Amino acid sequence: MSFDLLNIGKNGILAHQQSLQTTGKNINNTNTDSYVRERTEYTESQFGGLERVRVQRMIDEFANRQLRTDISKVSYYEANLQQAEQLDTLLGDSTTNVASSVESFFNTLQDANNDPGSVTARQLVLAEADAMVTKFNDFSSYLDDQKSIINDRLTLSTDRINSISENLAELNSKIQSSNGKNSSNGDINALLNKRDEQLRELAELVQFSTVEQKNGAVAVNLKNGQPLVLEDGRFNAVAVKSNPDTERLEMVLKKEHSGGSVSEFYVPTDEVGGAVGGYLEYRDEVLMPTQKRLGQLAIRIADSMNTQNQKGMDLDNQLGRKIFDLAKTESQAVPYADNTGAANISVSVLEGNSKSFPSENLRITKTGNPDEYEIVPVNSDGTLVSGADTITVTQASPGTVDIVELGISLDLTGAANAGDQFLAKPAESAASEISLAIRRPEDIALANPIRVKDGMDNQGAAGIEISAINTPDDYYDTTNNTLLGSAPARIEVTGQTGNAYDLEVYDKDGNNIGTITGATNLNGILDQAGLTDPDYEVDINGEPTVGDEYFIEYNTNGFDDNSNGQSMADLQRQQLVRRSGGEEAEPTMTFNESYGRLVSDVGSRVSQNRVLRDSAEAIRSQTEALYESQSGVNLEEEAANLIQYQQAYTASARIITTSQTIFDTLLTSLR
Repeated sequence: MSFDLLNIGKNGILAHQQSLQTTGKNINNTNTDSYVRERTEYTESQFGGLERVRVQRMIDEFANRQLRTDISKVSYYEANLQQAEQLDTLLGDSTTNVASSVESFFNTLQDANNDPGSVTARQLVLAEADAMVTKFNDFSSYLDDQKSIINDRLTLSTDRINSISENLAELNSKIQSSNGKNSSNGDINALLNKRDEQLRELAELVQFSTVEQKNGAVAVNLKNGQPLVLEDGRFNAVAVKSNPDTERLEMVLKKEHSGGSVSEFYVPTDEVGGAVGGYLEYRDEVLMPTQKRLGQLAIRIADSMNTQNQKGMDLDNQLGRKIFDLAKTESQAVPYADNTGAANISVSVLEGNSKSFPSENLRITKTGNPDEYEIVPVNSDGTLVSGADTITVTQASPGTVDIVELGISLDLTGAANAGDQFLAKPAESAASEISLAIRRPEDIALANPIRVKDGMDNQGAAGIEISAINTPDDYYDTTNNTLLGSAPARIEVTGQTGNAYDLEVYDKDGNNIGTITGATNLNGILDQAGLTDPDYEVDINGEPTVGDEYFIEYNTNGFDDNSNGQSMADLQRQQLVRRSGGEEAEPTMTFNESYGRLVSDVGSRVSQNRVLRDSAEAIRSQTEALYESQSGVNLEEEAANLIQYQQAYTASARIITTSQTIFDTLLTSLR
């Protein structure tokens, strides 16, 4: 009997000693974030009494997995907002946004129209134009820096992911070798704690799922199902790669095969999750669309102003020049890695006809037909823009083809094979490449190049007016500051029947170049006379009589004329910017509306992500509370356990003392 009591007491002392050690470890690790509370589990012998004790981690695996998922979601929105909020602030700040510079430019242009002969007023227009260009350049450069930062973050994050994956694989191996051995010393639990800590760190970077194995190892799969860490101690490396856009890095999973070969699997941006997914989403859905829309706006402002200024006359009696230089906005289309041909394609703005210029990237594909190419707008991730039409052109290489539907021109060199693809980004860097083309205030063409007047001997009640100034091609002698001899210069009313009129159009040399018979509408005289694409157009308003004459002449020394300047100022209120490459080619937005849409899109996404971030944080807090209720150390509870196990230890020691007393008594009785 005393021997049984001795065994019972010994087992009790050892068990309660282990419980005291476990409780002490819990108390010591109160502030250790990765620590999971432990409890001793007592197992009863089949003959009664205590057989053994085992240390168990107090953890709810469901709450643990949910916590990792919640950590990924919070990290996703935090990373996204960290970048997007900076951009949103800059876009809305009156001292940094582009809209304020555009507004100032047009305001000074209107001031110059009030005094068109003033060189000082024109100089202010140039100063504001230069400031606007600088603002476009600087803001686009800032967005370029943001892209570089995102790429750096992605590269560093993949290195960290690989380091964590290696640690997880090593911990898996240790856990498998320790499983079932020396579990009473708690070493296996320390390994499990370290592994959970590594998994939570990984959850901050990417979203994943885990599969528990019977041997204690855990397999880690990315959100898209690709395995990252395998249960046998191997792991697949994560890297970054681009195809074909060298400025847009993507995450790839490199999988090594038994034969030594390596396969690469692209991880879709929307299936990355975590901080890395947040950075990628910001880049693809906020940063790059913002930069491309900014480039589109810069192109449309510059080209529209250039086109209108070239229709006017400057202070030197010369036709206007380009105000802005777009030569450096030409971009090289990037070939895809699997191309087999040797073609090169450069993309430039179709100056003077860029109204359909889109903000999106363009994918150019060589078809199987000779010299045929297909062009279609695509999003940053390479997917087709919703509703976009595929445009087909035929052009031999080398050669140049204009694509009016997209406001661009393609320059082809080299030979492309069927299936070869190229990615063109005409708008992406455009805002950083525009510059001021003129430096003399005299070069601003505020006046119309022509003026009209009625004949002095006219008897009718009608007058001639300029209805349009078109692209100057055929009518101007810029060397001598006059009209060419072949330009229409005189209109004569030669007949009248009721309200129908006959007219003759003569050039400057007096030659008849057009006849109108029975016209009841005297608008667009030159077009009615059969002149193709006239450089200017005139209307006759009122009721002329036979013999009335009307004259068109070069606007020499028309320094007080601000007609073309008003046309330039009116551009601010016209719809000149295309909304999307997936909609009709006709522009539907003004300059202010285009920038306002850009700001609104960024602001609404930031606001939406703030709400989602706050919601994700609230859910994570609830999950943390659920997790801590099971796995966290409660000092009051541990203090109570300490007293309980101390008393149990003392009682077990008392059993041994009692057993010894009985044994001594038995020995004494036998003497």
